[in-house]
Amino acid sequence: MEASHGHGQPPPAPSSSETLMAALLNVPAARLHPLVRALAADARRLRCRLAVLLLSPPHFARALARLRSMPLPAKATLLGRVLLRSLLLLLPELCPGGGDDYRRHHLLLQQPDLDAALLLLAMCDSYSPAASPSPVDWRAVIVDGVVASALSVSGLGATPWAALAPYVDAAAKCRRFADVVASSSAPVDRGAAKDGGWSGAASHAAVLALPAAAGDGAPCAICREAMAPGRRGVCALRPCGHRFHWRCALRWLARRNTCPCCRAELPAQDAAAETRRLWRAVERTARGGG
Repeated sequence: MEASHGHGQPPPAPSSSETLMAALLNVPAARLHPLVRALAADARRLRCRLAVLLLSPPHFARALARLRSMPLPAKATLLGRVLLRSLLLLLPELCPGGGDDYRRHHLLLQQPDLDAALLLLAMCDSYSPAASPSPVDWRAVIVDGVVASALSVSGLGATPWAALAPYVDAAAKCRRFADVVASSSAPVDRGAAKDGGWSGAASHAAVLALPAAAGDGAPCAICREAMAPGRRGVCALRPCGHRFHWRCALRWLARRNTCPCCRAELPAQDAAAETRRLWRAVERTARGGG
């Protein structure tokens, strides 16, 4: 007799961390070692940058002032983007070109936002309401947290898992964080909903990168008017290649990041929507579908 899961109940869905680990198991071994080295180098760079902030009162004050000037939604977006960064570094194949294309992703943080994001993450990791005085001396709290982390077993480790683990943990939080943000904010455009969630506009970078295409007289799926032969006024969506009038595609992609014909997804401008798009790719990779 076959074993059943809870009297015929389906097995529980894998956790975010389990999905990420399954996706990593499908990464070729020849690319896994360079990935571990790249993640270890990135972690060292971020630790050095955080050390600069902690050792330089002016730098720390500027980053803290920038963080305090942000409204709560902006802080949430910043946190979502820094978690998304871990997902892109862990699985760079999620970007269309693979390899180093993730470095050009439109949601990757640059200075001074990266400093503010590092400070925000350090605050989240180090703060304990019971142990911290009021008002909080954030610099002292973060220094204590960084020292404790550096002296922990994982902080002292030099194994491949020591390099992978922080990125797996942050990437798993990335999906959960996107779900929380999506559940707490109603979509602006109900027509842009897809699979029960809001997809939002396509990223500006993806729209600007659309190639021109030759019209073949076929009707545009958006306006139903013929696309006249020639290269003027017609573009092709990536990755599917379906063609539309430029004016129609721009209006469509300002509200949705999906192809009108096949629902293929372009990168999304919104961080939460882009996280959900990338996570669907992670799940396909975990199933071995690439």
